[in-house]
Amino acid sequence: MMQVRNTASFIFLLASSSFGTLIFAQSSTTLTQTVNKRNTISTITASPSAPITVGDLVTFTYVLTTDGAPAPTSETIQFLDGAAQLGAPQSILLALATNLIPYSQVDTANGWTTLGTTPTVVTKSANGPDGSVNTATALTFPDGTSGVIYAVPSSTNYANLSVTFSLWAMSASPTALSLTVKDNPAVAASQTLPCSVTSTWQRCVLTYTFPAGSGTGFSVGLSSSSFGVPIDVWGAQFEQSAAPGPYVSTIGSPRPTGAQAGTVSFPWNQFQDGTHTITAQYAGDANFVASTSNSVVITAGQQTPLITLVDAPAGTSVYGQSVTLTAQMWDQDHDTDWIPTGTIQFFDGATSLGTATVGLTGAATITLVGPTSLTVGSHSLTAQYSGDSDFSAITSTTTTHVVTKANSSSVVTTTVSSSLNPSVYGDSVTLSVGVVSSVGSQPTGTVLLMDGATSLGTLTLDSNGNASIMIPLFTAGTHTITVTYSGDNNYN
Repeated sequence: MMQVRNTASFIFLLASSSFGTLIFAQSSTTLTQTVNKRNTISTITASPSAPITVGDLVTFTYVLTTDGAPAPTSETIQFLDGAAQLGAPQSILLALATNLIPYSQVDTANGWTTLGTTPTVVTKSANGPDGSVNTATALTFPDGTSGVIYAVPSSTNYANLSVTFSLWAMSASPTALSLTVKDNPAVAASQTLPCSVTSTWQRCVLTYTFPAGSGTGFSVGLSSSSFGVPIDVWGAQFEQSAAPGPYVSTIGSPRPTGAQAGTVSFPWNQFQDGTHTITAQYAGDANFVASTSNSVVITAGQQTPLITLVDAPAGTSVYGQSVTLTAQMWDQDHDTDWIPTGTIQFFDGATSLGTATVGLTGAATITLVGPTSLTVGSHSLTAQYSGDSDFSAITSTTTTHVVTKANSSSVVTTTVSSSLNPSVYGDSVTLSVGVVSSVGSQPTGTVLLMDGATSLGTLTLDSNGNASIMIPLFTAGTHTITVTYSGDNNYN
């Protein structure tokens, strides 16, 4: 063994004398750094959130909270109505916001007093609250007082979402401060966390995930087991987060800005009649965990559509002339973006004139011609929409249309024929008359037969427009027979 050590020493000396300074290889230590995906919280609100009617515009505001990390801006959010997609994916925009939730002043009746009235928002220092800038609030729990309550009114439904309540506390005498979060409506579902308070500033934190049945808003309570022991409390804040963030605020402060958040504004006016449960989904990426927002319930009721009735020709026509009635439907925005479906029935007073289907442009049309022509006189025309699942039934205002008599000289044709022509003096001859119209209904009334200047008689037309007369004795010679129609209610 001594020989080996001597040899080693010799080799070392040789290396030193031959090559100068000898450099030894140094060993290295490796560290595997694991970076987990950052949690995200998605929330949406709707404006208006009250019940709407079909076709109303609802604007959804989406906020993606990333707990202080830079929000992604190259990704999209998909809004859903139940399992159905609402429109195309929406791009995320960067906004200045925090995950702090606005809250109301505390209940002063339960012993809370504030030593400053001007709300401030600061970033906490590494050493805790900066007493030279912000005045702490002294909180004393006298005998019989259970604590104080922060009321957190909000239109956000916190079901399945996490919130974190935190504050800084210090007490000259060691004591315990309990933090409690209770959902709204206030039920048994709540969470309480004790926090040991000492003579140095420390942060008390309670994170609570609301149950599925939670509503909007919540409350946070503070209580102490040591009644009468003053506790200084500073920087109370509520966050939509699974961990406390870097921001602190004094009592009643507004929601601060300065941190990044992803936002999307999404307008939608295609809600059909019924109840719609809207959520927004963020798919996540290599850095952020996927998240689904709270749900917003939109209740859409039937809309009362707009309807007008137009007659053509407008206002007046001649009997037998074609009259076209067109009913036009719109939604309340007076456009055809959202079209009612179903049928429209047209009426003349209480008499139905016909039914037509509402087309793709919201129009329904019938044409009255021939036997269905409007009779002579004034007509009160209306259009009655039957309604569908999204639009309620409605009747148009009355349109007055006046029909005047048609000139028989232009639309009525008369014919006369003889039963025996030529005849012999002494033969009986029957003359047959026919009257027809090229428009409208069958003419009624009488016809006058003339043999030259001699009247052969006035004949009454039957329902088919026919009449006849027997002439027992025509004198020998040529007779010119003429027929003159007298007119009726529809024909001059």
